[in-house]
Amino acid sequence: MDIHSLTSEIIEEIIQIRRHLHRFPELSMEEFETTQLIMDTLKGTNIQLEKMEGGTGVIGVLRGKSNGPTLGLRADIDALPIYEKTGLEFKSEKEGIMHACGHDIHTSVMLGTALVMNRFQDQLKGNIKFIFQPAEEIMEGARFVINQGILDQEPKVDKIVCLHTWPLIEAGTIGVRHGPIMAAADKFSIEIDGSGGHAAHPHIATDPIPVAAQIIMGLQTIISRQISPLDSAVLTIGQIHGGNADNIIANKVTISGSIRTLEPEVRNSILKDVTETSEYIAKASKTSAAVNFEPGCPPVINDDELVDALTAAVESEMGKESLVYLEQPSLGGEDFAFYLQEIEGMLFRVGTKDESNEQTTRSLHNPGIIFDEKAVKAGIKAMSALSLEYLK
Repeated sequence: MDIHSLTSEIIEEIIQIRRHLHRFPELSMEEFETTQLIMDTLKGTNIQLEKMEGGTGVIGVLRGKSNGPTLGLRADIDALPIYEKTGLEFKSEKEGIMHACGHDIHTSVMLGTALVMNRFQDQLKGNIKFIFQPAEEIMEGARFVINQGILDQEPKVDKIVCLHTWPLIEAGTIGVRHGPIMAAADKFSIEIDGSGGHAAHPHIATDPIPVAAQIIMGLQTIISRQISPLDSAVLTIGQIHGGNADNIIANKVTISGSIRTLEPEVRNSILKDVTETSEYIAKASKTSAAVNFEPGCPPVINDDELVDALTAAVESEMGKESLVYLEQPSLGGEDFAFYLQEIEGMLFRVGTKDESNEQTTRSLHNPGIIFDEKAVKAGIKAMSALSLEYLK
C-alpha cells in the first residue's frame, strides 16, 4: 500500500466528483448540495463526520492509532457569481454561478486525500481534521469555522494546511514558498464634504471634486514615497462618485478602493497614511474628509516547518521536478489567513496550466478559465504525502 497506488485507484471517481461539483456550483453559505455530496462520499470510512452549523460545510476527524499532533486540512467549497464561458461539456448548469477560482478542485483533492489517508489510519501518530469550509469568496468562512470552536474542539488542531489552484505553473506541479504567500486585502472609502453651489460662482462655494482629485494623487505617493521600495503594497482607487449635473458644484464626493499588503507593519502604516493624507488635503482646501476602513483578511504567512515538510514529502513522493519554488507572493487575498491568526499553517499551490490550452493560463475569477485536471491527482498525492510526513 502506497500513496501513488491508492491515488490511482480512486482518481477516476474523484475526477467525476470534480466535474459534478463544477456542473452544480453553489454560492457562499448556500453549499447544501456540496455538503451532502461530501458526507455521502466519505460515508463508510473511519472518518467521523459532522455538518457545520446551518448545514453548510463539513468537519471530518480521522484519529490515528497512536498519540500525536492534529493536522488540520482545509478546502473551500463555494463558487462565484460569474457566468461561465469555458465551453466545457460539464460547464455550470446554474446560470450566473461558476467555480472560477478552482474550489471544485480543492474540494475534490480533499475528498481524495481523505480516502487515501483513511487507508493509512494505522500508521498515523496523531490525527487529521478535515475542514470543508463554506464562504471563502465572501471572506466569512474561516471566521465562521473559528467562531464555532472547530479548531479547539478535541482533537485540537495544532497546525493547518490548504492548497490553491494556480494557473501560473504547470499542471501537476506543486508550488511552495516560505514566508508571505498571499496579501492582506482591506477596503477603504473617503467622503469629502464641500458646500456645493452654482457652477458660475465657484469662489463662493467649496468644491469637493478637485479636492478628490488631489487626494487621489496624494494617495499614490504613499506607495511611491512613504513605503520602502523593498516592501510590496498596492493601493487601488476603484470608484469615485460625485455630482449630478453639469452646472452644479457638488457638495459631496466619495472615493473607494482597496489596499493590499504582505507585512502587518506596512499594512498599519498605509492605513494611517491614507487617513492623514486625505484629512490634510481636504482641510487645506476648506473641505473635510471622513475616512472609513473595512478590514479584510490579514496576509497569509507560511510556517517554515510545514513548508520544509511539504518540500521533503513532494520530492520523495513525486520527484524534485514536481516542485516549484515561488519566488514572488501573490497580492490576492485569502480568508485562510484568519486561521493563521490562531495557529501556524501553510498555503501551497497546485499548478493548473497547460501551455497548449490558452484558457488554462487565464487568471483566477475569469469566466473562461479552465483548470487542467492533472492538478487533482497531484494535489491528492502532495496533501497525503505531507500528512504522512507530519504525522510520521
